[in-house]
Amino acid sequence: MSRASGPRSGDAIFASVERVNAELFTLTYGAIVRQLLTDLEEVEEVNKQLDQMGYNIGIRLIDEFLAKSNVGRCVDFKETAEMIAKVSMKTEVTWIRDVLRGDDAFELQVKLLKQVPEEYPYKDDE
Repeated sequence: MSRASGPRSGDAIFASVERVNAELFTLTYGAIVRQLLTDLEEVEEVNKQLDQMGYNIGIRLIDEFLAKSNVGRCVDFKETAEMIAKVSMKTEVTWIRDVLRGDDAFELQVKLLKQVPEEYPYKDDE
C-alpha cells in the first residue's frame, strides 16, 4: 500500500501484529523491576532506569507504527495526535483550545481514572 492511498486502519494493523500473553509480559516486567531494585538499591535510580527503558520502548513503538501504517509526515502536534488516534490507537482525548490567551495553542486533556499507589517489596528475601 503506498502513502498516496492513505494510512492503513487501526484494525488492519492490529490484526497483523504479533501478540504476547499478558501474564508473560507482566511477569517479565516484574522480574526486571525486581532485578533493578536488587542491583541499584535506590528507588530513584530504579525510576530513572525504568523511565529510560520506557522512552526507548516508545521510540521503537513509534518506528514500528510508522513502518507498518504508511503514514505521511505530520505538520503539527494536533495532526500527529489525530493520526495516531485514527490509525494506531483508539483513544478518547479532549482537545482544549487556549482561547483566554488569544492564541491558537492546543492541549491534550487526559483524565486520570485511578491512581494506584506504588509499593516496592524492598529486599524482602532478607
